[in-house]
Amino acid sequence: MNHIFRTLYLLSFFTFFLFAFPITGKATDLAIGQWRHHLPNNTIIALEETTDRIIAATPYGLVVYNKLDKSMERINKVDGLSDFGLTAIAWSDQHNAMLIGYENGNLDIMTPDGFHNVPDIMQASILGSKQINHIVTDGNTALLACDFGIVELNISDRLIRDTWFIGPDGSMVNINHLWLTDTMIYAATNAGLLFADQDAPNLADFRNWHRLEVSGNGNEVFNYVVSHHNRLVVNRIDGSADILYFLDGGEWQTFSPPEGFDDNTNRFVRTSGDHLLIGSGFRLYIIDKDMMVKREVTGYYPGTPRPNDARYDAENTLWIADDRLGLVRERGPQSYESIILSGPDRDNAYGLAIADNRLWVAPGFAAYGGSNSWIQHGYYFMENGRWTRYSRTQFPELAEIADIIHISVDPGNPKRAYASAWWGGMVVVTTDGVVKRYDETNSTLRKRSDSDDYLRVGGTVMDSQGNLWVTNSEVDRPLSVLKPNGDWMSFTSGGTFGTQTRVREIILDDFDQKWINLPGNGIFVFKENTLENTNDFNARRLTTQAGNGSLPNIRVHSLARDHNGYIWVGTEEGVAVFYSPGRVFSGEAIDAQRIIVEQEDGFLGYLLESETVTAITVDGSNKKWFGTERSGAFLLSADGRETVRHFNKSNSPMPSNNIFDIAINGQTGEVFFATDRGLVSYRGFATAATTRHKDDVYAYPNPVRPGYEGYIAVKGLVRNANVKITDINGNLVWETIAEGGQAIWNGRDLFGRKPATGVYLVFSTNDDGDETMVTKIMFIN
Repeated sequence: MNHIFRTLYLLSFFTFFLFAFPITGKATDLAIGQWRHHLPNNTIIALEETTDRIIAATPYGLVVYNKLDKSMERINKVDGLSDFGLTAIAWSDQHNAMLIGYENGNLDIMTPDGFHNVPDIMQASILGSKQINHIVTDGNTALLACDFGIVELNISDRLIRDTWFIGPDGSMVNINHLWLTDTMIYAATNAGLLFADQDAPNLADFRNWHRLEVSGNGNEVFNYVVSHHNRLVVNRIDGSADILYFLDGGEWQTFSPPEGFDDNTNRFVRTSGDHLLIGSGFRLYIIDKDMMVKREVTGYYPGTPRPNDARYDAENTLWIADDRLGLVRERGPQSYESIILSGPDRDNAYGLAIADNRLWVAPGFAAYGGSNSWIQHGYYFMENGRWTRYSRTQFPELAEIADIIHISVDPGNPKRAYASAWWGGMVVVTTDGVVKRYDETNSTLRKRSDSDDYLRVGGTVMDSQGNLWVTNSEVDRPLSVLKPNGDWMSFTSGGTFGTQTRVREIILDDFDQKWINLPGNGIFVFKENTLENTNDFNARRLTTQAGNGSLPNIRVHSLARDHNGYIWVGTEEGVAVFYSPGRVFSGEAIDAQRIIVEQEDGFLGYLLESETVTAITVDGSNKKWFGTERSGAFLLSADGRETVRHFNKSNSPMPSNNIFDIAINGQTGEVFFATDRGLVSYRGFATAATTRHKDDVYAYPNPVRPGYEGYIAVKGLVRNANVKITDINGNLVWETIAEGGQAIWNGRDLFGRKPATGVYLVFSTNDDGDETMVTKIMFIN
């Protein structure tokens, strides 16, 4: 984030608690070099309230609802939070600050001055989990209930004062929840219900903490403790069922609604105003001051509650943090409103495909070794910033498959796609829903054997003749084809590998040859001579053997074809390239070439040789994006010798360093990264291009107004055009080479100065000069 943007953001952040948030922009508003997340907003884990806002925490960030104008805003790592995996939030009226705790012990404090990170717990040399489970504030002090003890924080100077290890003999113990009275501190822990006098001389001394016996069972585990009308209320985790106790007249009583709790687990216990609120299973109980059930919320009409938190606001409106339906507001008797910002309803994203400005997501997962995850979340797509999901409850075909791991778009119909399931077959889907499922009953696809139900499809691709090629794992005919007339055919491997071999991703080269990933067994290359004879084909398996592939590692994870027709291969020891894929069936030796690069230590090595390269995608300028298993994503020059960018969890809003797939929107240059913690995107520099200029070449922003410090893009250019920008008198101001179909200008002249107010001409031409174009940019200073 550049200095000016940062300054402007922090100034606007002050309005977070005082004024209205700006409405989130459309997808097309994402500026070059900026990020956005595509993460669920429907799972709310906790609520806080300010004067005119409800702040809802999700595992991925905050959702802020303005009660005055009913606007909503996301706040996540893109906006300044330091992490993902939120587990606790607390609002401090005294400091006008929000405290945010994470599963890894990280802590953020948001104030009108901006975002302040307190990483001390996360960085502490403590064995085991450091998760922050609960936060309470008391004046200038915040107490953090962690998986090892209690951390005392000074809010104003954001410094850790002390850490209290209050388990037996001063050992670490999980602190699940805290409650403060005027004189006492209560801690619900894995070692029972503990308490201490707030005026004790040293609360870090475990001897000042005492155990309060509740049930007489010495192995009590408590996860909530609150005080409701002078009664202490605690929730005990007791194996298969939770038990709620309250202290009445010095005696512990068990509490249960007349018909019993809705589930064995109480999701939360909270006091709000005069009410005790208990979320249990699929209903919310509202308890009065006499510990009687005042009423129950059993439905949202429509929708079934799964409350993770709830509270009454200052106007006595009930708000519910729901596990699936987002932020829920009670509007009246049996009337509820679910408030959700658009987004996928889960963070599962494994395979990606983009066509016609539409992103398709395959949300399943299959391990490299072949095991299923049994994810049945249907499929998603995003169009114009709006997300749509089709599920098994809407289409029975989706209930008969699991683990959609790959999705490809029909080149002739961008509203139609083919979803490959690692269990159950292949499904034809559209933007309107499921069209058809193919399995062993209506196609040449087959199960692994007659004795199990594992029909595994690893990928699909459509060739230049409209034939859809489908990989079918662990069968004797691993490659099937669906012809345009609806007929199916299947092919053997020609004896190049056995029937137990897994078969996954499939791509085409410039000769319609099929390159197929065989996890742990190299690459299978196939070319049919005719579809009329399934025995007439060429097949070859490429391995680590010299003369027959020379792969860096037999464990291949990714394949891609670039604009030169080269085949790039990602393995567990980096990258290799087949520069002459057309020679694979020549009968001659063919080997992949490794790219020699200068490493950080100055020595020479092979490109990404220490990385497992899980994804490869080529942008409009023929640069390569590489996704890795441990180190995030790399953008390399077209020849792979120069690192242009490297994004990971530490230096970007990337949610994880484990990249599953990468896809690029050629129209906008937006790069999407599917990770094991969800989906994120970055507006890249390169767009798709052709051999001619488009009719609607334009610059944006245009005009360039005072104070603008971002990039200026000229879009719709011929591929890798030579671009010159001059003033009206023909003086050269800037020149560059387009990134695919888009030229990027930083808004400075050749000497680093901002141009004066006026009209500037943009001249674009291809290499041989037979494609030219002129457009204009207005600068206002």
